[in-house]
Amino acid sequence: MFPRIKQYFRNYFKKRKPFSIITDIVFWGFIILLIIPSTRVPISSFFIRLTSFAPSQLSADKQYTVSDNTLKWPLTDMTGKTVDFSSKLDKPVFVNFWATWCPPCRAELPGIQKLYEQYKGKVNFLLLSDEPPAKVMAFAGKYHYADMPFYRYRYVPQDFSSKSIPTTFIISKKGKVVLSKKGAARWNSGKVKKLLDHMIRQ
Repeated sequence: MFPRIKQYFRNYFKKRKPFSIITDIVFWGFIILLIIPSTRVPISSFFIRLTSFAPSQLSADKQYTVSDNTLKWPLTDMTGKTVDFSSKLDKPVFVNFWATWCPPCRAELPGIQKLYEQYKGKVNFLLLSDEPPAKVMAFAGKYHYADMPFYRYRYVPQDFSSKSIPTTFIISKKGKVVLSKKGAARWNSGKVKKLLDHMIRQ
């Protein structure tokens, strides 16, 4: 058996060019890291981050205004204080549904954090999870997101209904959904900043 393995690798290195050998090593290293439980989520998140694109604004005919039920939607911050969604419409609102166990969610969080740092005070950010606050804050502390505005929800109104996470909405001060994106995206982008700047001026 061992002579056969030895012969296989001898033939492999004879037939392959150095660049091809390097790419094979990187590929199989990537596969191995995806198999190992402790590295699976970080590696998949990194790959998702590399392949994510900036989202686009909804066309005018697909934009919609949230309902009265959505305006009354209760959200609870990490200290246990409950607020209605309508109280956040004094500014444009960035709504992101996520979870600590979700690789695409974790992949886009660094970009959301950078966007938040630039626009906090001008845009209301709502990072929404249905997980226990203790779990969310433990995750936030570990990955340096403790200053982010995390909230918990008990249900999702029809206006924001989605079967997948992450899902993100950007809503104007008048309650109109102008951007809706399912899946990870590059949020700290010029396209998103241009949209937010325009909404802030309105």
